[in-house]
Amino acid sequence: MIRITVMSAPMLSSVIQNLRYAPPPNVTIRVIDAILEEAVAIAKRIEAAGEADVFVSGGGNARIISGAVKKPLVEISVTGFDILHALKAARKFSDRVAVFAFREQIEHLSGVLDVLSMEVRTVMYDLDRFAQVERMMDELLDEGIRTVIGSSLVFQTAQRRGMNAVFIYSADSVKRALDQAVQIGLSSREEANKAREFKTILDFTYGGIIATDREGVVTVFNPTAEKITGISRDKAIGRSIGGLFPHTRFAGLVHLREPELNQIQSVGDRRILTNHIPILSDGALTGAVVTFQDVATIQEAEAKIRSKLFSKGFHVKTNLDDVHGRSPAVLRAKEEARRYASSDATVLILGESGTGKELFARGIHSAGKRASQPFVAVNCAAFQESLLESELFGYDEGAFTGARRGGKQGLLELAHGGTFFFDEIAEMPTSLQTRLLRVLEEREVMHIGGEKIIPVDIRVIAATNRDLWESVKAGRFREDLYYRLNVLILRVPSLRERPEDIPLLASLFLSEMLPDMPASEIRAVAKHPCLRRYDWPGNIRELKNFMERFAVLSPSFPDADSLLVSLFRPQEAAACSAAVDAARVLRESGGNRAEAARKLGISRSTLWRKLKALGVQSTTPRPAGRNK
Repeated sequence: MIRITVMSAPMLSSVIQNLRYAPPPNVTIRVIDAILEEAVAIAKRIEAAGEADVFVSGGGNARIISGAVKKPLVEISVTGFDILHALKAARKFSDRVAVFAFREQIEHLSGVLDVLSMEVRTVMYDLDRFAQVERMMDELLDEGIRTVIGSSLVFQTAQRRGMNAVFIYSADSVKRALDQAVQIGLSSREEANKAREFKTILDFTYGGIIATDREGVVTVFNPTAEKITGISRDKAIGRSIGGLFPHTRFAGLVHLREPELNQIQSVGDRRILTNHIPILSDGALTGAVVTFQDVATIQEAEAKIRSKLFSKGFHVKTNLDDVHGRSPAVLRAKEEARRYASSDATVLILGESGTGKELFARGIHSAGKRASQPFVAVNCAAFQESLLESELFGYDEGAFTGARRGGKQGLLELAHGGTFFFDEIAEMPTSLQTRLLRVLEEREVMHIGGEKIIPVDIRVIAATNRDLWESVKAGRFREDLYYRLNVLILRVPSLRERPEDIPLLASLFLSEMLPDMPASEIRAVAKHPCLRRYDWPGNIRELKNFMERFAVLSPSFPDADSLLVSLFRPQEAAACSAAVDAARVLRESGGNRAEAARKLGISRSTLWRKLKALGVQSTTPRPAGRNK
């Protein structure tokens, strides 16, 4: 909620009330009548309590409050139009008028006097002369001037003396000030949200982050930096980075104008991997950011990652014949994959999660001339940037403490002569996208900490369940890399696009899971109409999991038909069961719909709807446990 406080006076409050200003949602406006010292005291108390984001006031109030509070204050300004409007109103009382105004308001007055045939006396006052307003009024009365224009204080003082008074502030000026206050409040809230977001990123990022100004004085020192270096943030902020870390490269880094990446150095008894990025503004060096990670932590995580990556193995045991289905959609995809297998061009596989994109990638590899060579797969979404970089590109001996003697080959090198499969390519960090682009363009890699260029001969296959072009437009994916990958496109159909394959796939899964189950029973379960009615958003993976639940429960559930229906959510299972019963009665009635409807105790139209539900229906059953 954005809170705007107007420090007002009776006349100004009346203008605001008549204005009926409607602020945007989540914006509140509070009007308080108080002037001068009282207004200052109230404003300071409200600010201290955190009850105001922006103040609005006019005239003398605005001038003294602005110097007393830290929150932004919008002054209600007086324009030439306001003065002209006030003079025209005052002319109804007299051609002799006095205008009480501050210096800058008087400047507007000179521009409008020429268009009015009036005798206008200007009375310029400031904060120091507020107490003299009553004396000035008396002098005007002595001169025969009985009509005045001014603020609430002037207005009330004049009325107490029986003079004619016109308020100087217009509704338009008040509205402009309120609009400006709303915009300042919204902008301030957005900046505060960004600051909180930035702080959250700094506090919870995996690596240490230090930022400095142009003199090398530390301005940012996140919690991970505290943990790695053993230096508290309070001790670090405001100190020279060279003084904090003597005998390191940190002091010299702040004066470099080019990035320096993947450098190993010692801080105390730790070895860290550092990256330095200069901050340039209009060509001038204004600061620097240093990110770093503890080498020991990288090594520990690296061992875990390597075991995950290597668990998939380098040799393919499947081929395109393992992509099961007889639907036109899957047959077209398999035929297209076979054509792509004869080429070395990059393939981009598109498809929803669970459709079998990696199975197609392995099939393309097996059907091509590289079939006897390694097939290496990596999921780009599963690993942190620095660790994924180490695994992809490898490192040289001595790159960091504890590194393998002789260094380590990266996965891209291990795929030499074969195929490299990048799963979930859209999730690859942008910095690695740049290095991957070089691999695709030059067919060469360089180890972390190394200087040697290593040529690699690989065929690249990538897959994604995202719209990659939308990622390009959003700035999350490099456009040049997109065009490098977007050569041969293979679209893997979802299960919704190939419902005729559901019985075949269900039969295959059940045959694996229940090898002792009679084939006739497997076919009966696999052809159950409820399976085809469901849209399977998780595709083949979800279907396989569903059949696995069936296989686990079937030994203790004698009625397979009832078991399968029970695995769907209750409401949808009931609808499916009713439709199946209707189809059974129709068969028993020899296809006579009138007879079947009579036996079921329903109308023929209701029977028709139940039968139609087995094939085409907008609402499909969902397995129990799925979120809405």
